[in-house]
Amino acid sequence: MDRFPEALDGLPDPVVVIDTDGVVRAGNDRVETVLGYDPAELEGSSVGSLLYDPYGGSSGEDLERYVTDPEPRSMAASLELVARRADGSEVPVTVSLGPFERAGETYLVATMVDVRERRENRAELHRRTRTLEALQEATQDLLKTTDRVLAAEAAVEYVEDVLGHPIAALWLYDEKADALEPVAWTDAADELIGDHPRFTADDPSISWKVFESGNPEYVADTHAEPDRYNPDSPIRSELVLPLGRYGVIDIGATRRDAFDESDLAVARLWAATVTMVFVRIERERQLRVREDEIARERDRLEEFAGLVSHDLRNPLNVARGNLDMVRDRLEEAGERPGEIDTVARSLDRMDALVEDMLALARQGEAIDVTEPVTLSGIAEECWENVDTADASLVVGEDLRFRADRSRLRQALENLIANAVIHGGDAVAIEVGALADGTGFYLADDGPGIPEEFREDVFSAGVSTDPDGTGFGLKIVSEVADAHGWSVSLGDGEVGARFEFRGVDSASAVTDGLA
Repeated sequence: MDRFPEALDGLPDPVVVIDTDGVVRAGNDRVETVLGYDPAELEGSSVGSLLYDPYGGSSGEDLERYVTDPEPRSMAASLELVARRADGSEVPVTVSLGPFERAGETYLVATMVDVRERRENRAELHRRTRTLEALQEATQDLLKTTDRVLAAEAAVEYVEDVLGHPIAALWLYDEKADALEPVAWTDAADELIGDHPRFTADDPSISWKVFESGNPEYVADTHAEPDRYNPDSPIRSELVLPLGRYGVIDIGATRRDAFDESDLAVARLWAATVTMVFVRIERERQLRVREDEIARERDRLEEFAGLVSHDLRNPLNVARGNLDMVRDRLEEAGERPGEIDTVARSLDRMDALVEDMLALARQGEAIDVTEPVTLSGIAEECWENVDTADASLVVGEDLRFRADRSRLRQALENLIANAVIHGGDAVAIEVGALADGTGFYLADDGPGIPEEFREDVFSAGVSTDPDGTGFGLKIVSEVADAHGWSVSLGDGEVGARFEFRGVDSASAVTDGLA
């Protein structure tokens, strides 16, 4: 037969014509370009010597069946086969088959598409997917680490196991020495480098430059880099990644340009993850230090409270007892100097100070157990416990929430007592839910708090009453803090208004709810 229909010579892929005996009868020019065969040499050879299924699967069987019976039929998909090149190498191809008639004979046109690039892309996509999955798993494991050195060791282990680069090390910044100190490295890095150097600003190095700038740097050929630390280093290509203010990760190779774009992208992502872990570890350490400080402060406060309770209350009781005896003798003699009343008032003030300091010390204790309360119910309880004279209480919109009943009573009783002291016996006091449902308020129609005291009103020792201890509103603030609430001065046209916000499970309730 003629060598080949001329129209098929213009196709971009290798094409061969096969007869029903499975013999190649012709080939186009691309056969030589892609497979290395001269089309004339290929004529007369068996199709099985050119195309085959390396796995012995259904594609090979389909090819044989279609060659022997080349009737037009629907092909659900191209056949996945391997083409053997003239030099003995192999090329993965997809083969499309189509019959045609010529001089009463049936032939097949087999078009072969080189799928090496497609398969490489698919394999690369699979590799990246697995790498990202491994990155996620490694991140979850690393987030459980609470020690910086252990985190550094896990970080370089990941570089070797997942990225496939066995030469890696991590330096952490030592603030006192103003230097990058090596803390973790792979076995391969240890064998190749030996003792890892420390980097400082005094000696030029890629690692210190990256640490200072915060910008990652990839050096495709370290021998062409003037800032390299060791001119004789066996490392030929190097990727240096900053870890914020914590240090750097170095990943190296003994050949030039050993990292592709995928390596660089995943390595940068991993460095960002490691940095985040170091941030978390540092914050947790600071939190533990702060918690220890708070515990020590609480212990000192409790010790102080015990001292106040025992060592001050006893002398006060002795002084008060002796003062009463002096008063009785003077009254029997028909005398009562004003100095006696002055001393009595001083002792009363000292006793009030002791009571408030003890109350303040107790407010520093954490609240473990709360119970449901209503604002109306707790306000009425407090009203009964305070000498309110002719003052009046109005409950606005009620509120149901959870609180430590005893501690909350202490705060509200302080506010009610303050209102009566500063507003007079007939002061009107109102409590109710805040309009936005986030808490409650207590307000009075007294003279209010002078502007010069408003900023520091919740600080210890601040009082507008010359006989006050200055601890009352501090206790209110401590109670709110212990509950996780906030308390602040509200804006009112008259009097003082205190607003508690962030109240747990705050919701409006109907009158009469218990």
